[in-house]
Amino acid sequence: MGVFRSAAGTELHYELRGDGPLLVCQPGGPGRPAGYLDDLGGLSRTRTLLLLDQRGTGLSDPAPSHVFTELADDLERLRLDLGADHLDLLGHSAGAWTVLAYAAKHPSRVSRLVLLTPSRIPIPMGADEPNQDVLVKRWFAAEPWYPAAKASWDKDNGDDDADRGFMPLVYGADTPAVREHAQRPESANNYTDFWSDTLDPGDLAAVGVPVTIIAGDRDIVTGLAAPHVLADWLPNAQIIWLPDAGHFPWVTSPARTRDAIEAALSRPTPHD
Repeated sequence: MGVFRSAAGTELHYELRGDGPLLVCQPGGPGRPAGYLDDLGGLSRTRTLLLLDQRGTGLSDPAPSHVFTELADDLERLRLDLGADHLDLLGHSAGAWTVLAYAAKHPSRVSRLVLLTPSRIPIPMGADEPNQDVLVKRWFAAEPWYPAAKASWDKDNGDDDADRGFMPLVYGADTPAVREHAQRPESANNYTDFWSDTLDPGDLAAVGVPVTIIAGDRDIVTGLAAPHVLADWLPNAQIIWLPDAGHFPWVTSPARTRDAIEAALSRPTPHD
């Protein structure tokens, strides 16, 4: 377990898992502690995962602000605390935007970025882009668990305080591993201000390091269009699609997820 001071002056905690080169992992939520990332499908066998509990989550102290561009400043404090010249960074879901904001502010301090099923919230919906309800029916209507999951979806559409029977739609499967992961208790924080700032294509033009977007082709949170839009905004981006995967692919497709992250971290950089 490690501790350092955030840009807000509060204590942040992180856990180190595994052996090998360091990969700093920024959780999503927004406002989840990092434990739900587990070992990213077995990646800890070849990488040391730094699982960061962001402000007000897990063992980390709360702070007055949780805007994603300010959470990016915490990553710079972490880098300085580690004494590292540059970092490999992974952001899951909303956390992808935190690591993107960091790379936009400190492009010379990043080696590689991995955006794992990034949130599409900041990306405008395309005119012909199917919405979540269309994708839910298209992908899962034939599944035996669909009627119960869809009824839960229609009732609360993702309200974390309500019935979570809709979660197979988010994971893209209904298995014992999915049910365990979806019901895991955690010390989360409701980041109501997370999206209070913005990043646009101009902000990302300076991010010339290798960026790999890992997307599930049955992920109703990210969707199918957002990875392409994001790749167009970044000068050195590639997309790896995971077949039959949802928003937490290391739970349902651990080997494919691990291999995709390894491929992303094998891309050459100017620091090599």
